[in-house]
Amino acid sequence: MNSKHSSVNEVRDDILVAIAEVRTVARSEHDEQRNSTADWLDGQFIDVTDARTLRAAASNALTLYAGMGSFADVGTAASAHAVDQLADALRHARTLGI
Repeated sequence: MNSKHSSVNEVRDDILVAIAEVRTVARSEHDEQRNSTADWLDGQFIDVTDARTLRAAASNALTLYAGMGSFADVGTAASAHAVDQLADALRHARTLGI
């Protein structure tokens, strides 16, 4: 595997880990909306293998997820941390070079 794919895979995996953290916190806080959003986000990234698709998925996720206020609407430190990690991972992916 070349380094470009490794980089894409690493960034995608960082996003998937962040999504999993959001899901875990959402379940512990009984937040069905955020849990459903985590499921949707998983579907956007699970099969991504190239930088262009990763950037597009990240941009779409940031637009839709942030547009719903999900990055600002947190009630606990745990959910704030999980959401911040996800936002950072998505922003990184959106700027990933080719």
